[in-house]
Amino acid sequence: MENITNLTNKDYSSYVTQAQTSNLTNQIKKSTSSEATDEEMLAACKEFEAYLVEQVYKQVQSTIKSDSDEDDNPYADYAYDLQAQQYAKLVSDQGKLGLAQQLYESMKKQNAAITPEELHEQEQAAATTQTQNA
Repeated sequence: MENITNLTNKDYSSYVTQAQTSNLTNQIKKSTSSEATDEEMLAACKEFEAYLVEQVYKQVQSTIKSDSDEDDNPYADYAYDLQAQQYAKLVSDQGKLGLAQQLYESMKKQNAAITPEELHEQEQAAATTQTQNA
């Protein structure tokens, strides 16, 4: 693993965003299977909502940085990223935005409409397509 002092803020943000996206994608894939529990699906939806809120918060924050912030401190940027994550988690946990609940209800309906055989066929087709594209 690289030393954190050699990473620029852009590198760090890109790495964190890729890791979060990958983790979230895996969690959503797992929660959309017919074997997923309601708690797993709701947790994945809340995590997605938090991720979305975090990205919006970071974009807003980047637009209001002052000109004196040109001497960016990577540790301050790291602290701002942590702050954005905590705000986003708080918003998602409170449930006032409602995106996680709507996504959860949609996933639940979709899972009820798909039989296990259909899901297996879809997964096989996706794997075949992915193999052909590689």
